[in-house]
Amino acid sequence: MSRIRYIAVLALAAFLMATGITHTSAQTPTASTAVAKADADTVAAWGQWLFSFPTAVSPGADTSGAASGLGQSGSTFFLAPSAVGAGAITRTATIVEGTQVLVPVIEVDCSTAEAAPFNGTDESTLSSCAKTNADAITAGHAKIDGTDVADIASYRLQTSVFSTVLPANNMLNAPAGAASAIIDGAFLTVSDLPVGTHTISFGGTYQSGGAIDITYNITVVAPAVASS
Repeated sequence: MSRIRYIAVLALAAFLMATGITHTSAQTPTASTAVAKADADTVAAWGQWLFSFPTAVSPGADTSGAASGLGQSGSTFFLAPSAVGAGAITRTATIVEGTQVLVPVIEVDCSTAEAAPFNGTDESTLSSCAKTNADAITAGHAKIDGTDVADIASYRLQTSVFSTVLPANNMLNAPAGAASAIIDGAFLTVSDLPVGTHTISFGGTYQSGGAIDITYNITVVAPAVASS
């Protein structure tokens, strides 16, 4: 591909347009971890985080996890996607016990800064743009500590329009400056990961044949003990 993107451009066959994301039967993780559909506002904050980095230091371009902690704050830890077609990527990360993890299973974005077919001029056209491109997602998958997450299509959501500031040389290959954007895709949160090492993998495919395949090896550590 001529530019790094998280989205595909071809329309999906009519029988897939209803959900945009297909899934196979699987079990939901049943250990102490809790898996839930992400909140749209949290996903918008994730988008602002992801779009804030130049490509050279972006967690989305990282192939090892060295950039996984950049810009992270608060009680939710953001995992990053990768470029479509980048191949299987494995990253490492460390979080504190009690931190929620946001997993961007597979998604698309449209903004006022990008060129067609990823461009919109207002909330209505951005929403339509994002939906059209998300409908071209043909499959999504996520696995937590070896257990598949069932019914990925049920985790699909679309954010409201949100503001972001793009740096020069950003991963959207768009001009630097303020922009508005909308994200559409499957997002889930993982909570209550106990202290220890955990594996979260996710990704999917697009009608164009492009794919995303990411694995995070996450070490959960106990909170620091406050000094008396």
